[in-house]
Amino acid sequence: MQLSTIPRSAIVFGERFREDYGDLNELASSIKKEGIIQPLAVRYDGDNKYTLLAGGRRFRAAEIAEVDEIPVRIYPASISDLEMRSIELMENVCRKDLTWIEAAKLRKEIHRLQVQIHGEAKSATGEGWSQDKTAALLGVDRTTISKDLQLADALEHIPVLERAKTRADAVKLLKKLTNEVERAHYARQIMTQQETSPLDRVRREIASRFVVGDFFEMVKQVPNGSIDFVEIDPPYAIELQDKKTANSEGLEYYNEVDKKDYVDFLIGTLQETWRVMAENSWMIIWFAPDPWFEPIYLAMKAVGLRGNRLPAVWVKGTGQSLNPERSLANAYEMFFYAKKGDPKLYKAGRVNTFMYKPVYSGRKIHPTERPIEMMEDILMTFSPMNGRVLVPFAGSGNTILAAANKGMTAFGYDLSSQYRDAFVQRVFESRPPHYKSYSEVLEDAG
Repeated sequence: MQLSTIPRSAIVFGERFREDYGDLNELASSIKKEGIIQPLAVRYDGDNKYTLLAGGRRFRAAEIAEVDEIPVRIYPASISDLEMRSIELMENVCRKDLTWIEAAKLRKEIHRLQVQIHGEAKSATGEGWSQDKTAALLGVDRTTISKDLQLADALEHIPVLERAKTRADAVKLLKKLTNEVERAHYARQIMTQQETSPLDRVRREIASRFVVGDFFEMVKQVPNGSIDFVEIDPPYAIELQDKKTANSEGLEYYNEVDKKDYVDFLIGTLQETWRVMAENSWMIIWFAPDPWFEPIYLAMKAVGLRGNRLPAVWVKGTGQSLNPERSLANAYEMFFYAKKGDPKLYKAGRVNTFMYKPVYSGRKIHPTERPIEMMEDILMTFSPMNGRVLVPFAGSGNTILAAANKGMTAFGYDLSSQYRDAFVQRVFESRPPHYKSYSEVLEDAG
C-alpha cells in the first residue's frame, strides 16, 4: 500500500455495501474548505485507473464539492476480490450511525469474508478463521460477535425482528421467539406421543381442555344448561398495548376489542353464557371500571342475569401507574358476580375481597394472568364440587389448572396458539393438585 494523490476521474466507483449515504451537503462543504482529511482506499488496475475500495461517502461528497484531486491509499492489483470487499466493510464498521440491523449484517459479512479468505477454523490449533478472530479484528468480545451472527441469520427468516428498536430488544425478541418455537414443538410432540402412564393421560386430558378457536363459534357445541360456573375474563377495550410495559409477556398475541364494538361484544358473550348455564348457577365477569362499569352491569341485566352494582375486588398489594406524579398506582381489579336462577354461595359469608399478590412477571405467559391460588378460591366460592366450568377467554389457562386442582372440569377457548402451547408446557411441568403460581400468598380476608 502507498499514499498518493490521484485525479477523481481516475477512480471507478463500483458497487458498494453501503447504498444510502444520507445528506452529503455538510460533508461537501467541509471538503471544499478543508480538503479530504482521511484518504480513500483504492486498488490500482493499470493504465492510471483505480477501483474504489473504501470511502464511498467522501467520494460522492468530493463530486458535489467539485474536488478533482483525491488523497488515496493505493493497494496493488494483486489484491483479491475478497480482500477488496473486506477493506470496504472494515471501514463501514467504524461508522457511528449504523443501526443495529446494519451492524449485525456488516459483522456477519466481515466474518464470512475472513472465513473465505483464511478458511474456517476446525480445531484449537489456531489455523483458519474463527469467531474469536473476528471479535479481535473488530475490537469487540466474542459474545457480541456470536449474538450478531445469530441476529443476522435470524433476520433472513424472521422479518418481525426488524421491529426491534435496539439490539438489546432484538436479542430479547429472538430468544422469546426461539422459546416459542421450541414450546410449540414440545406441545405438538407431547400431545401426539404414545401415552406411557396414567399421569400422562391425566395431563393430556387437562391440556386438551384449552381449545384454540373463536368462543362464539366453539360455544355452539356446548349444550344448553350444562355449565355450573362461568368465568368471563374478556378483553378490556382499554388499549392494553399502550398501558402495559413493552416487555409484558405475551402482549403481542393479546386480542383487543374496539371500543365502538365492545357493548355488542359483551352482550353476545353474556347471551351465550346464559344459554349454557345451569338453572341455578353463578357467573363472574372481570372488567375495567373506567369506562365500562355501568355498561357491563346493564348488559348483565339485559340478558337476565341477577346481580348488583357492588363488585368483588382482587386486592393485589402492589400497583402501577403510567403517570405516578398525577395518579395513584392501581392495586386492584374488579369483577361482577351474577346468577341465573337462585344458587347459593358455596362459601357462605365470604367477604368480597380476594387478597392475592400478582403473578411474578418472569413466570407469566399472558399479560393479564391471574394467580391459580386465587382462582381456586373463586371456584370454591361459586362452583359446586365436581362442577363443570366454562372459561370463554382462556388466556393463560390458569382457571383450567385451578379447576383441575379442585377436582372440577374446566374448559375454555382462545384465539392464540402461543398461549395454548405455553399452557400445555405448564400442564406437563406439574400435576394436579399441585399447579401453583407461587408458593406464598398474602393473608386472605376470607
